[in-house]
Order: sequence, then C-alpha cells, then structure tokens
Amino acid sequence: MGGQRGRAGAAWRRTGGLRCVCLLALVAALAAVYGSLAASGLHGQATAEAAPNSLVYTQAPCAPVRAAPNATAPLITQLLGGTDVTLLATATPGWSHIRIWSHTNGYLPTSLLGSAPPATAAEGDCTFPGVAEAQPDLLPANSGPFPLSAQAQTTTPSSLYAWPGADAPPLAGLPSGAALTISQWASDAGGQPWYFAQASAGAGWLWSGAARLSEPDPATHLVNGTPVWSAAAGKGMWFTNYLTRHADLTRLVADAKAAGVTHIYAEVAISRFGFYAPLSLDRLLPVAHAQGIAIIAWVYPTLSNVAADVRMTQQVANYHTPGGDHADGIATDVEEVTDSASVYTYGQLIRGLLGPDTLLVNAALHPFTHADYPYAAVAASWNVLAPMDYWHSRFHHTYTAQDVTAFVTTSVVTIRAAMQAAGIAQPIPIEELGQMYDMYSDDGAGVGHNPTGAEITADLSAAQALGCIGASYFEWQTATQSQWDALSAFQW
Repeated sequence: MGGQRGRAGAAWRRTGGLRCVCLLALVAALAAVYGSLAASGLHGQATAEAAPNSLVYTQAPCAPVRAAPNATAPLITQLLGGTDVTLLATATPGWSHIRIWSHTNGYLPTSLLGSAPPATAAEGDCTFPGVAEAQPDLLPANSGPFPLSAQAQTTTPSSLYAWPGADAPPLAGLPSGAALTISQWASDAGGQPWYFAQASAGAGWLWSGAARLSEPDPATHLVNGTPVWSAAAGKGMWFTNYLTRHADLTRLVADAKAAGVTHIYAEVAISRFGFYAPLSLDRLLPVAHAQGIAIIAWVYPTLSNVAADVRMTQQVANYHTPGGDHADGIATDVEEVTDSASVYTYGQLIRGLLGPDTLLVNAALHPFTHADYPYAAVAASWNVLAPMDYWHSRFHHTYTAQDVTAFVTTSVVTIRAAMQAAGIAQPIPIEELGQMYDMYSDDGAGVGHNPTGAEITADLSAAQALGCIGASYFEWQTATQSQWDALSAFQW
C-alpha cells in the first residue's frame, strides 16, 4: 500500500514474522535506552505533569496497553513508538490511564510515555500472547493447465497456438469479436496467462490479453438485489499484518464499530511471501462478522509473474476459517507493475475464476504521480477503485482543508474521465483512500507530516460530495487521536 512511502520500511512492517537480525539488534538497543530513561524517571515526570485529556506519546516500540493497571492484566495491543494517546488520568503508581484508537481505554506504564514524541519512531519486534509468527507460504511453481469455465470474445485479431506461448506453432487465426468457449488456463514461461479456447476456427491456446470474458458489468452487478460493492461502502480502515498480530481483535473490532467503521482491509498475502497470514483471518473474521464488520482480505501482487499472483489471490479468496468464515471481498494493491496488459490479464483471470459475485477492490496510484495508470484496465474486472490519495507529498508545506479538497477532487474527477475516455459508459465506483500516516517516516508514526483531524474531515467531505461510495484510510496503527476523532464524528 505505500504509494509514495518508503518501500523498505513498509515491507518490513507488513509481514510481522519476517525480520532482519540487524533490526532486532537495533530494537534491543532502543529498549535498553528507554529502560534507562524510565529508571531515571524522566518520561514518567513528563507524563505526570500532563493534564488529563492531553496528548502524550509512546517513547518505545511495542508499548503494551493493558486492560488493568498491572503487568499481568490482559494485553489489548502493542503500540508503535511515537504513537499519540489521550491521557485520561494517572492510575495506580507507575501506570497511566489512556485512550487509544477511537474509543478504547487501557493502561500503559507511565515510564513509556512522554509529553513529546521520541526523536525516532519505531515499530519494534515483539510477540503477542498466543499469536504465532507469520511465515512465508509460497505456492509450488506450477504452470498448469488449470480448469476455467468461461465464455469470451476476442478483442483484437489474434491466433490460437499449439501451446501457451507466442513461440508455439499457430493453429488458426481469429478476427476481433470471435466467440470463445474457455475450458482451461495456463502460464507461459514469462508468467503470462493463456486460455485454452474453442472457436469456430478450431481449438488452441490464446493469450489472455486478447480476450474479454463474458461477465456482468462489475460497476452495476447485483448480488441478491444488493450492489456487489456494498461491503466497501461507508468508512473503512486498512492495516498491515502487524496490527492483526499485535492486538486483542475483539476489542479492535469493537473500536471500529464505535467509530462507525463498516469495513476493514487486512493484509494477508504478498507476492514474495505468498499467503502468509491465514492465522490473521482465522482470528479476525469470526469476531468481525459477529459485530457486523466486513473484512476485505488485502493482497499485494507485484505482477512480475501474473499467473503466480493469480494463483495466490485465488488461494486467499477461497480460504475459509476453521469455523467456516471467509473474507467479504478481495483488495488488490496494484502499484509495482502498472502496464495495462499485466493489470488487465490479472484482473480478468481473477474475475473468471472467482465469478461475478466476489467483491474486488483495487488500490490504485493517483493520477498526480501516475497519469498513465491503467484505470480502464481495472474497470474491466474490478468492482471498486480506491485511489491512494496521499496528499502530504511536500515536506515543507502546511496543508489546509482547501488543499485536501482540491487534491481529492482532481484525483477523482480525473480518474472518472480516464475511464470514460476509454469507452467505459459506467465507470466503476470509487472508494476514496486517504492518508493517516507520515510518509516521511519508515514506520509512519511521525507527527510532523501526518494529516490533521481537520484534513481528514475535509477528505471525507470531499469524497462524499463527489459521490464516492465511501472513504477508507491507510493505516490504523499510525492513525492519530485527532484523526480518529474526525473519522468517528463524520457521518457517512
């Protein structure tokens, strides 16, 4: 999801269990430093002098928030270093009563809080009781063929080949608009998908980029009378696998509901690690569904091997928890490779494999930095487009509500115009994707360049006025108290 953020820091935080020894050493050193500061009472003194309902900041990574003011009380979450929290009162000696997120109260050691942010924010590396570390889980290499039952038409004059690859002998030529019956798909040596198709001219392998599957319009498709995109409507939040592994998820989901959040995007798969976080879905889906919150499983495909990313995405979409829950949709974060052919073939094959009733949301780069992003290719298969409208792009600029409104308006209007210019009569719905992180900090928890609550209100207002189906924010664990207040107060 980074868009404009540093990829190294984002990737390090995403996976949870995939760590570097040198970073562990750094965290250990930081812990030692903060432990020394705690012993000297400097941080506790700063917090003790803060007035109730003022902001204070975690001074160390993995800051433990507990349900009661003692070290054996149930753990609610572990906060990033530099996270702001609302000081409610001093509790028993050594503990501060605080508010985190939108509505959750807890207790944190006073020694880990200060009246100003630390010089360097850090996530840290810690474990949550009873939660296993994430592990890579790549599917074995397999070029197929795999089953696929679909009808399609060619979109350009093309050829059927003896096997999946342009180096195979051609068997028959096809005009544009030729009807196809597809029974299989496979990958060529470069990871591009091909269809085994029957046409009037014969049967053979067709490059998937030369066909359009016969599927209902993804912009208007209904499931039992309800728009397929309904699970992505309203207010949403995104989080990487750090949060899923470092929080009491019953409390987290209750906090989302109290803030009026209707859906959550949880990252569970990345191309180079595979579907590494089924445990996160096992923990999150039952509690979210019990409270009426939709969970959209977020995958990060690099599209360097389209066929492999298709198989990974299908694996996530077909996953069921031991209790039978499954994700309410799939979000794809397509930002590494954005050529139209790769995006189109990936989306079409996912749609063909998952069917028209599966919600597909695509997190897209905004047109200010990527005017040539293939929005039309996305509209061919996905139901919702979520442009990453991260407006804090200038380090030495103070942003106003007017800046936010102008940025979001230009982004959304430009994207819709791009889809219409490509001949799409009904552009797919947009869920505006806003910013709750500091893109100039590796861990995103800095306070100097994280949008204000007033900016979040402006973003929500602009998205609503533009007719977006909702607005969501990246990311939960770096959201500030003023941002949570703004999100909670806004009625969608």
